[in-house]
Amino acid sequence: MITEEIINKILEISVNAPSGSNSQPWRFEVSGGGLRILAEPEKDHPILNYRNRGTWIAHGALVENIKIAAAAFGWRAAIKIFPDSNQPSLTAEIKLEPAAPTEEELFRVMPERTTNRKRYDLKLLTAEQKKYLEQSVEETSGEIKLVLVEERKQIDRLAQAAAANEIVTLENQKLHDLFFDEVVWTRQEEAEKKQGLFVATMELKPPEKFGLKLFRRWSVMKHLAKLGAAHKVAASNSKNYAATPIIGLVTIKDKDSDFIAAGRVIERIWLKAARFGFGFHLITGTMFFWQGINLGGLKIFSDEHRQLINNEYQAVAEIAGLKNKEWLVTAMFRVGPASAPSARSIKQPPVISFR
Repeated sequence: MITEEIINKILEISVNAPSGSNSQPWRFEVSGGGLRILAEPEKDHPILNYRNRGTWIAHGALVENIKIAAAAFGWRAAIKIFPDSNQPSLTAEIKLEPAAPTEEELFRVMPERTTNRKRYDLKLLTAEQKKYLEQSVEETSGEIKLVLVEERKQIDRLAQAAAANEIVTLENQKLHDLFFDEVVWTRQEEAEKKQGLFVATMELKPPEKFGLKLFRRWSVMKHLAKLGAAHKVAASNSKNYAATPIIGLVTIKDKDSDFIAAGRVIERIWLKAARFGFGFHLITGTMFFWQGINLGGLKIFSDEHRQLINNEYQAVAEIAGLKNKEWLVTAMFRVGPASAPSARSIKQPPVISFR
């Protein structure tokens, strides 16, 4: 039987998984040779986390990390997703069984996986590199389609769609306040809050950091918004998003379990990118706003912002080649050669209950 020491080691490295504003919305129960992953969706952004689906993507990435880490230690992870309909917060049950060690190449880079919001080198990926990334879909489970976009005009259009998130966030008081509640300005503050979006990871230039501090007061921001400040921020960010040789689009069916599967695919691609020494930047805002508006009846948006989000999402869906309304785009990501990020978020030790 696997020891508590090994399970601790597996989980300590596996929690280096992406989550909204580094919320880390999970805890663990361990009994015998298995573990249970329980969700804490209240830690996630309450508007972007429509039907807890931001949490499910984060949990999918976590599950994939656990599978990879367990395999590297010589254990096979038998995974059951949403095993008990009476316990909606129980994301997965994982039984660990002895096996020959595998997946060491992804396990080795797991500590290095982090968000890189810098501009990337525009050198195209090789056919072998793209195939290696695309194989991540076959190596996981769930109904997932991955589209890798290299055509420059399409990348520019996707970047514009991604930046619509900034317009809506800065011009809507509720979203504005939620965003700035999540920004942390110092390492000390991040350590105290144990989560949040550390400002140094945003790769802001000094004038942009000054502007961000100015924008955090809604009384100021609402007047600047009338002068087009949010649109200027979005235009600048759009150029940054477009500074990549490739953008990936992850499309799934409208099922909670497929959001888990999407998180697993995204994490696997992210780790493979880390093996290449590439930067990786996951972007979900516009796609999650669209879900909230069209699937969840979210009423906080103005007519102008609803139209903006619908138009931008439709552009993304067309580039993804979606023709069936059963499918939706849940995330996009930038990937490519890049210098190291200026900072990375702190990951908290896993909360584990042994029984």
